[in-house]
Amino acid sequence: MERPKQAVLSKTPRRQSGFFCNLADLHAHIAPSIPPSVYWHIAQSEGYKLSKRDYHEFVNFIVLSPKRKSTLKEYLDNVYHPILDKLSSGSIALEKGVYETMSGAYRSNNIRLLELRGNPMKHNRDGEVDLDHAIMAMLRGMERALLEYPKLRAGLIFCLDRQFSVEKNSIIVEKAIKYHSRGVIGIDFSNYNVGNFYFKDYVGILNKARRAGLKITAHSGETVDTNDLWDCVTYARPNRIGHGIKAAYDVKLMNILHKKDIVLEVCPLSNLMTKAVRDNEELRFILQTFFKNGVKFTINTDWPEMIENAHLIKQFEYLEKNNILTTAQLKQTIKWSLQYTFINLKNKNGNLYL
Repeated sequence: MERPKQAVLSKTPRRQSGFFCNLADLHAHIAPSIPPSVYWHIAQSEGYKLSKRDYHEFVNFIVLSPKRKSTLKEYLDNVYHPILDKLSSGSIALEKGVYETMSGAYRSNNIRLLELRGNPMKHNRDGEVDLDHAIMAMLRGMERALLEYPKLRAGLIFCLDRQFSVEKNSIIVEKAIKYHSRGVIGIDFSNYNVGNFYFKDYVGILNKARRAGLKITAHSGETVDTNDLWDCVTYARPNRIGHGIKAAYDVKLMNILHKKDIVLEVCPLSNLMTKAVRDNEELRFILQTFFKNGVKFTINTDWPEMIENAHLIKQFEYLEKNNILTTAQLKQTIKWSLQYTFINLKNKNGNLYL
């Protein structure tokens, strides 16, 4: 698979607070990237009735930690979709959420490159808000952050939902194509499968997206066996795969990922807190196995505000401190992030899509 050469943001990441700055995050979702304080403000401003009346109780309920883990399905069903998606829906909340996420990532972690993903249909209050208005709110939030922080590069990835029909997901692809010139850079597949989703149904739709200049990624191989990964590679033909950690247990699959130059978007603390990875020992085995088999991967946050101490710098520090990856290996993952980003770093007109 051909890869366009990307410009490099900096030759070598500098050290800050004991670790790297000038970082890139290629896998972060809108809803769990919004700080709890912003959610609290939105809820109080809009008059939403929350199950927790105290702010700190609210934070403890929605934020995962080593003392409060949850399976991915449990968290999606009980917190993510019913609470986070609801509070981050509508034009005002979406614009504020995207702006706070992107600007905060640059300020607190010196993240210079951020790909933020989300399903606009999950943020339009089940159709009450016009889909184009929801998308424009996301774009306005991003543009405001890019305007205020000229060194930040960012783009939006639209998620298709495994639980949506092909027809419904096709609408999202059409919107991604429509707003590609404004900073929508790719297509993703997310959510867990309920039994009626097949990558082969999307071959034509994805080909259309590619022709329009969009890149393809897909959540796969996070919590289930590698059958889904094989289908993803065969039919979706993605540029990258979200998570993909189960590939470490399939040598033939790793060989295919290496040959096709498909990069994995690994999210270490997310996988630990959702029990997708058992412990540090298994995480070390997975990541070292990828290095040994020539599988490229990047380090990302996934849910930076809904997991305790999960900001990107903290993730790198965690991996180094616990001897999961060496400093040299961590530097290599940063290089891969800059090389395989969906954002066009060759744009000489600045970070705004103008």
